[in-house]
Amino acid sequence: MSTLLLLSGGGHTGANVMASLAGRRDSLRLVATSDNADEPSLFAFDAAYLAPRLADDPQGFERRFIDIMQREQPDLVVPCRDEDVQWLAGLRERRPQLATRLLCGSREVAEVVNDKWLSYEFCRRHGLPFAESLALAPEVETADFVSRVGLPVLAKPRHGVDSKGILLLTTVTQVDRARRLHDYVLQQYLGDANAVDHYVQSVVNEGVPLFHSFLGQKRSIQVMIAPGGAIEYIVCTINQMTGRISRSIAWDHDPEARRIGEACADAFVAAGWCGPINIQCQPAPTGELLIHEFNARFTGATAARWQLGIDEVGTAIRIFTGQLIGQQPPSQDRALIALESLAARAAGAEAISWLAVHGEWERLGS
Repeated sequence: MSTLLLLSGGGHTGANVMASLAGRRDSLRLVATSDNADEPSLFAFDAAYLAPRLADDPQGFERRFIDIMQREQPDLVVPCRDEDVQWLAGLRERRPQLATRLLCGSREVAEVVNDKWLSYEFCRRHGLPFAESLALAPEVETADFVSRVGLPVLAKPRHGVDSKGILLLTTVTQVDRARRLHDYVLQQYLGDANAVDHYVQSVVNEGVPLFHSFLGQKRSIQVMIAPGGAIEYIVCTINQMTGRISRSIAWDHDPEARRIGEACADAFVAAGWCGPINIQCQPAPTGELLIHEFNARFTGATAARWQLGIDEVGTAIRIFTGQLIGQQPPSQDRALIALESLAARAAGAEAISWLAVHGEWERLGS
């Protein structure tokens, strides 16, 4: 039996990993860490451990992690948040004896993936099509950038996640003020500028809707790289978004998306990465498909891609541990998958209270 340890396993990504393993976990022990005892899907695991929040107490988190590693002896450690990826890649460098059990590659690549300015520079070095970007600082001149890409533009935190902190700037004055934001980049807006203009005018005339978003379709490319550098798969999909959540997913047959995936895979192999890479793209107004973000982990659409026929988690287990967990994914003939919520709670208040008080919980019989 192999043991998988999911860092931050109680969230959306962890739920996707678990959903793709449903019905074939007899040969697996599934363990999670969390900084919150009240996570929706945490109690679907065989065991759960509370750990300090990584951003607040990295030393305390590492001590807890090493303790869990000694107790559980996991065959594979799977990061579920961007901050987990970068920390785990750093641990891989500090403790190389653990490298074969960590679902990540080099620390340098993890830093590139988690920093939008470094991502832009990485793409420029490797000839990859990334949205035009500019690192912000009070002394940075922004007029030339705006004249090249036009308005609106996006102001993004360099290390932001889940679209938090992103600003859509529609005037030169807003762009000028954004220079004072700490650790932000300006990024070319790849959506419909006219739609933004119409929306802003409707806000002036009618008021601000309580809920609003400019997200619609998202072009996503998922790559898996084996520890030896072999490219296991490149999957191109179109995700229909509502808010920040994918509601449906379909195959993307655009050859340009495939070319971008292949070029990115080659660049990340050369840079020393192994494990999953997610490439987020959007077409520019010119029609050119451009990258605007990377993630180096499984995502909130992992379970949906399983339904389309791509076994991301099973592949990772095979190439990192050598174990075959059985059961093929559904037929790849399926053209579109409608996503359902994966956040059904697997335990009640008693289990949550036990984990909160004792710092660990285990399913009876595990």
